[in-house]
Amino acid sequence: MIRFSHAAIVSVTVLALACGGAGPHSRAAGAASQFALNVKQVAWNPTNAPVGKVTAVADDHDVLAVFSDNGANIFRSGALVARDDNAHAWVTASTIPSIDGASQWIVAVDKNGGLYYVRNLQTLEPVSDRYGFGKSKVRSAALVGYSGGKTLVGFSLDNEIAIADGAQVTRFAGSSFSDFGAGGAFAVGVAHDEVDVIDTMKRTVERYALPNAGFAAVTSNGTMYAATPRAIYTAKNGALTLLYEADDATIHGLVASGTRVWFADGDELGAIENQKVAETNKRLIASDARLASSPSGDVWVMESTGLARFARVDSPQTAGAGPTTITWDTAIEPIFARSCATCHLPGGVSGTDLSNNAAWNSERTNIHDRVVVHQTMPPQGHPLSDADRNAIRSWTESTTTLAK
Repeated sequence: MIRFSHAAIVSVTVLALACGGAGPHSRAAGAASQFALNVKQVAWNPTNAPVGKVTAVADDHDVLAVFSDNGANIFRSGALVARDDNAHAWVTASTIPSIDGASQWIVAVDKNGGLYYVRNLQTLEPVSDRYGFGKSKVRSAALVGYSGGKTLVGFSLDNEIAIADGAQVTRFAGSSFSDFGAGGAFAVGVAHDEVDVIDTMKRTVERYALPNAGFAAVTSNGTMYAATPRAIYTAKNGALTLLYEADDATIHGLVASGTRVWFADGDELGAIENQKVAETNKRLIASDARLASSPSGDVWVMESTGLARFARVDSPQTAGAGPTTITWDTAIEPIFARSCATCHLPGGVSGTDLSNNAAWNSERTNIHDRVVVHQTMPPQGHPLSDADRNAIRSWTESTTTLAK
């Protein structure tokens, strides 16, 4: 393990930001109504298996782990297949690559800061010591991305963010973070009045002042968002830019699911794609609901009355636009990030760069043949869900595909 001094690697950007009255970024001014957000509820528990009061959830293709006061409930293809009731107090859960990067782990953090992963769809195994955390308490975990052929996983610890690459763990000192997000080779920790953004490739940290900061999210392509109870900001060119302002201090959740960001604003769900904000108007959720991300692009909503999963029905590109246009960044890039990037980044072990729309277009026939027809890719040991394979089929067979 290598430990880096925070003072030696930090570049500090301090911005004093605050929300004023209703402006062009407010809901009243139409900031969230250019594209109405249409969602549908996705059935995840068709047999209505009891799961208790849910406090954390994570999924990986057809595997779902629901963590509650009755333990860890493991589902496969909608059926409850196991329950581990050795622990009953959970804080967060997520899907991350295993230490060697060869498989996916569903992990969860309990109230004591212990990190566990779901082993063989049956039991929970403690893994904090595998990362050398010792007595350090883990708060949350997330996939950071891929760099130099290595898979990077981030962890929020007490006053630190740790980045593991399978061979070593690098720690970045910081504050006591209340929220944590990662993606696109960036990791973000949120304290009460600041947002720390770690560039894992440069090993630098930018610190943004943001009074009352409460939430952070990073998309799979590295776009960072931070939120207070009143507003949502995005990081761009070394500054935080106001993207959306709520009518009151009603924002209570912000998560990234692939390239899509979901947020909770009072009793409504919101989504951000390509810097465009949309919001429902159906009073779908409780005003104190908690959100959790899904690699599928969906969002999980945890309430005192139960657990719900929502999917977006349309997108900024297709809302009100007639025939659906399939876009690489919304349909394919999330699949690439979770299933292909380990081998197909620039300089990756495969020798074939598939990290952008142009590369996929140039290999369209080959991709269709190997992924859709013969299903020889991804290679054995790297499963691809039927839903993801069908999404790739739709993209390769479409004559109307865009990069954005």
